Amino acid sequence: MKSIDVYKPTNDDWYPAYQVKGWSNLQLVCVSFTQTGPDPARGNGQWRVCVWGADDTGMEKDYDDLSEAMTMFYRVISWEFVDLKLLREHGFVSA
Repeated sequence: MKSIDVYKPTNDDWYPAYQVKGWSNLQLVCVSFTQTGPDPARGNGQWRVCVWGADDTGMEKDYDDLSEAMTMFYRVISWEFVDLKLLREHGFVSA
């Protein structure tokens, strides 16, 4: 499975956040849904929701259950701003 990536606005410095030319005040992070092993459905790997800036700063949360992972992915991409504090409140850890 390939990852699903969605770019969302953030209020935080992700060292750095993604920038869009012509939008100097718009900062984005990449929210991804992916798997960490060859077949999570058979217990060989997990599902991961992760958020990354344009370089070294990222947060992630792993799941054994596909439905729980997809629910969190949809929740995160529904937020107006994807910020570090909110991710921590939902159990994400630094990657």
